[in-house]
Amino acid sequence: MSTPAPTNPGARSSRRVKVDVTTALAVGLPILTVLAVLLVQPSDVTLSRQAPTRTPLTSASVVCPSPVTGSPDALVSTDEKGASGELEVEVGKDSSRIQVAQGKATPAGSGDGPVVVNGHGDLAPGLFGSRLGGKQLAGVPCSITTADQWFTGVGAGAGHTSQLELVNPDAGPAVADITLYGRAGTIDVPRLRGVSVPGHSSLHLDLGKIVPRRDELTMHVVTSRGRLASSVLDTYAVIGGAPSSDWLAPQAAPATSSLLLGTPGGAGKRTLVLTNPGEDETRVSLKIVSERSVFAPEGMKEIRLAPGSVKRVSLTEQVASAITKGGFGLQVDSTSPVTATLRSFVDGDLSHATPGSAVTEDTAAVVPIGNKRLLLAGASGVGVVTVVATSASGEELSSTRAEVRPGAGTVVTLPPKATIVSVSPSQTSVVAAVEASGNGTAVLPLTDLLRNGLIPGVRPGLP
Repeated sequence: MSTPAPTNPGARSSRRVKVDVTTALAVGLPILTVLAVLLVQPSDVTLSRQAPTRTPLTSASVVCPSPVTGSPDALVSTDEKGASGELEVEVGKDSSRIQVAQGKATPAGSGDGPVVVNGHGDLAPGLFGSRLGGKQLAGVPCSITTADQWFTGVGAGAGHTSQLELVNPDAGPAVADITLYGRAGTIDVPRLRGVSVPGHSSLHLDLGKIVPRRDELTMHVVTSRGRLASSVLDTYAVIGGAPSSDWLAPQAAPATSSLLLGTPGGAGKRTLVLTNPGEDETRVSLKIVSERSVFAPEGMKEIRLAPGSVKRVSLTEQVASAITKGGFGLQVDSTSPVTATLRSFVDGDLSHATPGSAVTEDTAAVVPIGNKRLLLAGASGVGVVTVVATSASGEELSSTRAEVRPGAGTVVTLPPKATIVSVSPSQTSVVAAVEASGNGTAVLPLTDLLRNGLIPGVRPGLP
């Protein structure tokens, strides 16, 4: 009988070890991979918001709205130091060129439609202008294209109606989405959604024909495609009286604190229109702005605004009393952002005071010939504002250094022959408007002029 050869224990042990390692790797590697992914720190990637980068402006456009009956040509100029040259002017399908220079006001062409003024090179920064005139004094600054604007206190009834003008300065089509707010909230108007404006053309929308109603309205205009310049011509009349028209300047965005400068004296109605576009009730308080102080009018209670609503508040007595005490503006403070307009219908003439944007650098405006004054308020600190008034030909008529401070306003009387007023704040920002009077009243707000382009900031994303 033979004896079987003994097996090799070392070889058997080696095979068992190889199997165990393979199994461990097959199970362990996926687990290690998952753990490695979980241990990646997202904070290694910079997620901070990048501010837009300023770049020199090489081309710019301003749009002057269509004239009213009796309006002269729109006037334009440049506030860029030492700049002069030719601007391209488009009125409908007609194109021409005009010569401009800093400090001089130049007519920008005639016609029944809006005027688009294009500047290039040194004439792109600091381009500005105004549309003035009418049987009764009226005026509005020419505007740049803006993607988002609010017009508070528009009308669509027999005694108060408004027309929205949309101007597309570019070759391609542009689209606007318009939301209307009323007393009880937003109003569904399909005609105002996706409003298309062909290239190099304009469109007029008469609210009285599109959505006839008697209550106060607020209009939110958003450009969803292309570029558009928006303006509103407002017309108001009392029973048995002649209608009066003036442009309604826009508000950039709802705010919790706004300054409405311009309160013409005389007999008539003063109406504050407020809009709360938010989802919660808000409370609004009012103060009068004068050269001495900012104070609450006697007997004025807090105003409550329901969510998404528009409210009309009569201020005839309060504003008339404030004017006798030197008041020239209204400060509107609220617990959540609102929009506002102070509408004055005085001695048969319509004018508006709308929230002004803070002026932070040199700016300028074209203003009507006749009596007028520069109203300053809302200073961010103690500072000085230099005010220079020039004639249409560029002759300097006056130069004033006005001291400003928080909690009070300042009034600078301008020469009757002044056509351009230049405002330069130092060590402070300030809200400014020109109130012109004569055959009626017109209020022209001043804003920072477009001087730079912006390149959006770009940040890396996560893999």
